[in-house]
Amino acid sequence: MFIGRLQELGLLEEAYNSDKNCLAVIYGRRRIGKSSLVKQFSLNKPFFYTFEALENEDTKGQIQHFTSYLKEQVTDPLLANITFNNWQDVFSYLTEKVIKRKSKKKLVIFLDEFQWMSAGRHKLVSLVKYFWDNHWKDKNVMLILCGSVASFMEKRVLSSKALYGRINLEILLKGLLPREAAQLFKGKRSSEEILKYLQVFGGVPKYLEEIQLDKSFNQNINRLCFRKNSLMLNEINRIFYSQFRETKTYLSIVKLLENGIYSISEISRKLAIASGGGLKDYLKNLELAEIIRSYVPFDKSVKTKFRKYTISDEFLIFYFKFMEPNLRTIEDSGSQKLFEAFSNDNLDTWLGFAFERFCVKHAAFFSKIMGFEDEVLIASPYFRRDSRQFQVDLVYKRMDHVITVCEIKHLNKKISTAIIPGMEERIKLLEIPRGYTVDRALISLYGPDKSLLDSGYFNYYVNLDDLLENR
Repeated sequence: MFIGRLQELGLLEEAYNSDKNCLAVIYGRRRIGKSSLVKQFSLNKPFFYTFEALENEDTKGQIQHFTSYLKEQVTDPLLANITFNNWQDVFSYLTEKVIKRKSKKKLVIFLDEFQWMSAGRHKLVSLVKYFWDNHWKDKNVMLILCGSVASFMEKRVLSSKALYGRINLEILLKGLLPREAAQLFKGKRSSEEILKYLQVFGGVPKYLEEIQLDKSFNQNINRLCFRKNSLMLNEINRIFYSQFRETKTYLSIVKLLENGIYSISEISRKLAIASGGGLKDYLKNLELAEIIRSYVPFDKSVKTKFRKYTISDEFLIFYFKFMEPNLRTIEDSGSQKLFEAFSNDNLDTWLGFAFERFCVKHAAFFSKIMGFEDEVLIASPYFRRDSRQFQVDLVYKRMDHVITVCEIKHLNKKISTAIIPGMEERIKLLEIPRGYTVDRALISLYGPDKSLLDSGYFNYYVNLDDLLENR
C-alpha cells in the first residue's frame, strides 16, 4: 500500500515532463521508502531501467550484479556472452544499447543504493560525471542516484566537485507525516493505538508495514521486538553498521544523548573526542541519518555555539529504554508477554516523554495545523546553557512578530485551567523580544475541558484527531 509522498512524486513528475535533462539525487535513512517512491513514480513510464547494488560487495561483484539486471531488461542475445571488466565498459554498453534509442519519451535510469555500487569510492562518481556530460545529458535522460548512507550521498555525490552544478533535483526523504502513517492502519485500530505505534516506530514505512492489523499494540510489540529472532531485535546493528564505519564512536554519541541534551563541547568532554572537524562530522552524519537532531533556542542565531543535540529516532529511544537492558532475557525466554513485564511500571511515563519528542519533531506539521506555517522563522524547544532537559516544550518565532509558546500534555483526559499557572511560569523563562506578542498553544490528546475553553487562555488547541485525521 503506497501512501503519501505527494510532494516528492510531484517533483519527480515535473522533472520527467520537462523538456530538459535531469540528474536527480534521492537519499535518506534505511527503511524510509526511497525505492518504493521511485517504483511508484515509474508506473506508466515506458522507458524505465532499474539497477540495485549489493551491500558489502566489491566492484567486481557489483558489476556482475549490474550485468544480471541488464540481461533482464535489455533484449540482446549477445549480452549472455559478454563479460564487463570495469564500469567504463558497463556504461559504454548502456550508452549504445539503451540510451541511444530513438524515442521522444524520456528514458529513466535508476541506480539504487549507489553508495554500494560505488564501493565507497570516488571513481564511479567521476565516471558518472564523464558519461553524463559526454553521452547522456543531451539524450532526453533522467538519471536517478539513490542511496541510504546519507553521509556518502551528501559528501561524495551532492557536494562532489565532479557533479557540481549538474544535479537539478535533490530529495532528502524523511518519515511519513502522522496523517499519512495513520492511513496504513485502514481504520482498523484506534487513534490512541496508532499514536503509540508512531511513538515507537516513528514514520518509517517499513516498520509500520510489519504491524498486523488484527492484533493489539502489545501483541505486535511482543512479536516484533521481544522474541528471539524478532524483526526489530537486531535493527540497531543494521542501522549503525550499514551507515557508519566507526560504529562504536557513533553508538557512544547516541547513547550519551539518550540521557539528555548536550552541546558539542559537552559531548567532546564526556566522550574524550576532539571538538574539531571529526566530532562535527560525526554529528552531521547522525543528523543526516535522522538519528539525532540539534536545536537552537528561538532567541539565538542559527550560527550560535548555543546549540544542543538530542536523540530523535523513535525506535532507538524505545530500544535503549526497554529492549537493550533485557536482551539476554529476550534471547532465552519463551514468554509471549515480555513487553508487559519490562514496561509495566513506567510505560505511561515513557509515553509522556515520547509524546513531547514526537510533537517537537513534527513542529512544522503542527504549525500547518494551527494555520501559521508560512510565518515560522524558527521552531525549537527552549533551554538554557546549563540545561540537561528542555525547559519549554516548543516555541515558534514568527515573521509576523508573534512568539507562539506550546504546552504539550499527554493525559488521558481533557485539560483543565489547572494548567495555566505552570504555563505562566514557563513563559517567564523566555526573553520575549521587544515588539513581539505572545500566543499560547495547547497540544494534548483530547483538548481542553469547558472551563479552560471558556477562559480563552490559549490561542490554539491541537488534539489527537487533528494529528491523525485527514480533513
